[in-house]
Amino acid sequence: MSESSVEKLDHLQVLVIFDWRDGPIEGIARGRDGNTCWHFKLFAERLETETLDDRLFALWAIPDPDGAILREEFGQDGQGGYVWPVSGGLGSVEAQSVVDNLLSSSGIAESDHSNSGSC
Repeated sequence: MSESSVEKLDHLQVLVIFDWRDGPIEGIARGRDGNTCWHFKLFAERLETETLDDRLFALWAIPDPDGAILREEFGQDGQGGYVWPVSGGLGSVEAQSVVDNLLSSSGIAESDHSNSGSC
């Protein structure tokens, strides 16, 4: 992984992790200096034996008001990523509804490329 890739990763804050395999492979992130939330999912990976693995993620913007709900509930600075389902009082009915909709639309990668990107 190049130094510029590491610098770019420093600009992301993982809010919620849905799935983990040697690192997060699906969840919700946002830019540290922005208000847009993104649903990310592992798209491809190249396993390396002597360095860090290369991972390519698909990204879908989560529009407001859903993004605002997620930022308000999980976007506290310095908290790190919460593993879903979240315990300890987090996970309001509204946030659960947003996450349920994201997870139930797992076919989004195949059907909606108009709002996607990769990082």
